[in-house]
Amino acid sequence: MKLQELNCVILCGGKSSRMGEDKSKLKIKNETLSEFQVKKMSHFFKKVYISAKEDKFNKQFSLIKDDPKFQFYSPMLALYSIFSYFKDEFVFILSVDSPNISKNEILKLYSFLKGDYRIVIAKTKSYKHPLCGFYHSSLKNLCEEYLKKNEHKIGFLFSQVKTKFVEFENEDAFLNLNFYQEYEKFKSEFK
Repeated sequence: MKLQELNCVILCGGKSSRMGEDKSKLKIKNETLSEFQVKKMSHFFKKVYISAKEDKFNKQFSLIKDDPKFQFYSPMLALYSIFSYFKDEFVFILSVDSPNISKNEILKLYSFLKGDYRIVIAKTKSYKHPLCGFYHSSLKNLCEEYLKKNEHKIGFLFSQVKTKFVEFENEDAFLNLNFYQEYEKFKSEFK
């Protein structure tokens, strides 16, 4: 299995409550953060999809919508909906607000897919990064169980299946644009 044979899904379905506006539509130069991420990830993966509650992009992207039987915002729901779309394969999951992830980080994570892990995610000294890594679509039923129990944190999966936390030194690669000041700083430094 080569990296170019795998799919990537960019999560754009959050409420962006800390940012104060939809992160997926923030502008970086002349494109949205969603366009920026899709374009970048398209160089590495077979196909790049967007995950969201509804099509807020006017059919611009290949969209995986949250399953409508659950009417809430939840990263667990996003994973469940994504795993319902794919069959027996690894999918790279990335949050739209992590614009510094490069091929280097992806390849390091990818190198652990040869093991018998079901989840391979990035970890730095400060944080685990559950929205930057590979997940196997066989986790669909487990995600559904958690949704039915009203459990929405992806971290619940880590104790249930074999998970690899891949250590990274560079915190900057895992920049997360949660607040407007972080976005403004990233935008000003972006060449």
